[in-house]
Amino acid sequence: MADAAVGFVVEKLGNLLVQEAINLHGVRGDVEWLKRELRRMQCFLKDADAKKNNGDDERLKNWVTEMRDIAFEAEDIIDTYMDWKLRRQHERQPGCIGFIKRFVFMFDELVSRHKVHVDVKGIKAKLHELAESRELYGIANIGEKIGTTSQHVIPILPQLRNDIDMVGFDDEKKKIVQELVDINNTNRSVISIVGMGGLGKTTLAKHVYNDLEVKTSFHIFAWVIVSQQYTILEILKRILSEKSETSPEDTIQTLSVNVFEKLKKGKYLVVLDDVWNADVWNELLKVFPDDNNGSRVIITTRFENIINIADPTTKLHKLRYLNEQESHELFLRKVFPRQDIETCCPTDLIEYARQLVQRCGGLPLALVVLGGLVSTKPQTQDAWHKVVDSMKGQFVEGGKRCLEILALSFNDLPYYLKSCFLYFGCFKEDEAILTNTLIRLWSAEGFLPTKNDKTIEEIGFDCLEELAQRCLIQVTEYNYIDSIKYCRIHDLLRDMCILEAKESRFLEIYKNDTVNCETTANATRRLIIINKIEILNYSNSNLRGLFYKNNTGNFWLPLSFIAQKGQLGRFKLLRVLCLETHDISEFPTEIKSLIHLRYLYLMGIFVKEVPSWIGHLRNLQTFVVDSIKLEKIPNSLWTIGNLRHFNLPMSQGANPPNMGNNVPKNLQTLTRVKAGSWIGKTLPKLTNLRELGITGVSNDHADALSSSLQELGRLTSFSVDWEDEIPSNNIIKAFSKQHCLKNLVLNGSMRHKQLPHNDVFPQQLVQLYLEYSRLEQDPMATLEKLPCLKFLFLTGAYRGKQMMCSATGFPQLLFLYISILDELEEWTIEENAMPCLKHLRIDSCSRLKMITEGLKNVPLDTLSLTYLPEEFTTKMKKDTGKDWYKIQHVPNIDIYPSYQDEEIAEEIDEEITEEIDEEIVEETNNI
Repeated sequence: MADAAVGFVVEKLGNLLVQEAINLHGVRGDVEWLKRELRRMQCFLKDADAKKNNGDDERLKNWVTEMRDIAFEAEDIIDTYMDWKLRRQHERQPGCIGFIKRFVFMFDELVSRHKVHVDVKGIKAKLHELAESRELYGIANIGEKIGTTSQHVIPILPQLRNDIDMVGFDDEKKKIVQELVDINNTNRSVISIVGMGGLGKTTLAKHVYNDLEVKTSFHIFAWVIVSQQYTILEILKRILSEKSETSPEDTIQTLSVNVFEKLKKGKYLVVLDDVWNADVWNELLKVFPDDNNGSRVIITTRFENIINIADPTTKLHKLRYLNEQESHELFLRKVFPRQDIETCCPTDLIEYARQLVQRCGGLPLALVVLGGLVSTKPQTQDAWHKVVDSMKGQFVEGGKRCLEILALSFNDLPYYLKSCFLYFGCFKEDEAILTNTLIRLWSAEGFLPTKNDKTIEEIGFDCLEELAQRCLIQVTEYNYIDSIKYCRIHDLLRDMCILEAKESRFLEIYKNDTVNCETTANATRRLIIINKIEILNYSNSNLRGLFYKNNTGNFWLPLSFIAQKGQLGRFKLLRVLCLETHDISEFPTEIKSLIHLRYLYLMGIFVKEVPSWIGHLRNLQTFVVDSIKLEKIPNSLWTIGNLRHFNLPMSQGANPPNMGNNVPKNLQTLTRVKAGSWIGKTLPKLTNLRELGITGVSNDHADALSSSLQELGRLTSFSVDWEDEIPSNNIIKAFSKQHCLKNLVLNGSMRHKQLPHNDVFPQQLVQLYLEYSRLEQDPMATLEKLPCLKFLFLTGAYRGKQMMCSATGFPQLLFLYISILDELEEWTIEENAMPCLKHLRIDSCSRLKMITEGLKNVPLDTLSLTYLPEEFTTKMKKDTGKDWYKIQHVPNIDIYPSYQDEEIAEEIDEEITEEIDEEIVEETNNI
């Protein structure tokens, strides 16, 4: 009887396994069909997209929208199937236990497969219905019309960068400058620039702010972007410094005192850009001292009532629209950059240019964006005629006209570039966006096209350059290799971006009860949370991106919703997860189930360890943990074969990587990691590394590091923090074979007290940091011969009394930063040295006697002298100083307080050291 029962069970199990195999084969066939169909749908949508936006055919727009929703649904079914498949593989175990588990969960698996089969049938039915509706309602074939998108794009060259063009406001600028420097008005006063969005308020303010007469009339400068979602705390920090760091000790009261004390030290000029609320001035008024020294505040705003509250006695500078001639000039500047405006436009295109300019109605932003669009077109009548035809009649006045033109430029983007542009809606208003981060997000989302001859990163920078050329983004900073480092987006463009993204269900901004909590397959793909929430009342399980971006300025607000069970775990298909808050003390365990994650960023400065289950996230490409408390990195992390970027921006003491045989061969970025035996065992195998930063290196690691570095032929950036004395000959010689190395940071004392011969240094170095090298021989003799060096930072690097830059030395140097050279007394610059130097900063050189005579031959744009001997700074005084003639040709000169006594000097040295350390860490992480 027992044998019969066992036989019965075995027979049933056999039948079930056979049926399971049959079902599995059928589901695989369904999914393979769906993949093929999804590719066809995506190709169709790329072709249809241009036509959908090239007319008023609502039937076609709705039909394409329905097709896009079906494509989304197909993508969800495929990802759900892959999710089930990955979990099945992960839970598979050998032996009896594995067999029993498989039997127990077999029925759930059958249900899941059946659901996939049913869903695929539903897709087929929807596609059939959609095909019939096209004929039934007379929707034309997509191929009958051609969109405006063109592949004839002007190559991006350095000379074509988006400089700030100002047209039509020269008289207004003169008036404002005169008000700023008026010596008869010693009161602190407010100067107001008013106008609608896109009219050029910020551009005008920047030209005034950078004016030579203004720069020489004030001692203290600050520029603060206020915007709609401002906080007084953030504004105060930005007045104190361009860096906006947050710490628990910062309060409005303490920062107000600090700002007040800073501004009392001299005549100040503060710009409050893009003010939306009259309360801003009322709350800030008390921190702006009025010492009858002619200090000024500039406010730019769209609202006149704000200015009346700020200072009723100040005359408004209300910007006008540009006239026809001014509009024509600005438009042509963007279409034909760096060319003669009078002759640049071909004769047969002049009439088209006139029509395009007329449609913009004198609005500068519309002219700039439209000019950026036309600059990508061939200079033919046919191409320009298509742009004219694409513009819809006479636009209404003001912002609507501008939005129409912005939408035209968006519609003209290539299909893949539209998704890249819409991603800017994920960032806060006026946020400085780090391009490395942006490109890694694009990559995680799968937006970037593939090209055999380029890396994903290179393709991403090409996309950024094209968006910049089209004037859809603003480049705010370039890095040491002339790539875009930071960018931002105009608030009107961001508004249009969010509207378009919401319409296409690309993203949704969550504000508690204001969001539409759809549960259907065509719900939004990305969710942006911008305020404190206790419970995430959002049930769309098909999200691809989730961002918590604290918009209050207080990063200490609790991220309460992640502690609620089921809050994160239900978003099984997430590819991107960014959590920005400081209160997290441990990893949310539900992240373990998000096996599709490709980008994970966690700002939680109290996190002590990365859990071992991180290795379950097999698709992870970018992993950033921002924590000063981090102590443990699990070995399982290095088993993730797709890992490309691992960064610990604030890590101090995390354990060294222990990769063993699990070498992540795709790893490109590895920064702020601790030294250990892995340097000799594993580092040579990471042959794809581009960026490497190691802390806590000792002499025990010297030979291994030297040997390993010679194997990393693709390294572009290297930073090392040395605990002992750096064996300079050994280590620096290892760089001689690094033909791609452009950035080098060496922090630590040099054992031989001198730099090796110039030939040993990598000749292609563009940026070099030497921190606390304590050299006894002048380093300039070696460094000035580096042919490509553009940025040089020397902090505590030299202990000698004399330093000399020889004739023809530093042929490419643009930026020189000299700090804490305590023994330096005399610095000589020979004629024809540093012929390209634009920026010079000298900090805390307590024995430097005078500025070098040779500086009068250097074409500087800015000179910053900080915490130098009083005798030194006295000689620098304008017109009356003994050495003024050496620097009088420099447009922008900033001279800060001098040393008073040794005790103060030591305190200042500590502050400067901390500042330099922060700059080096930030630069190394962001390069």
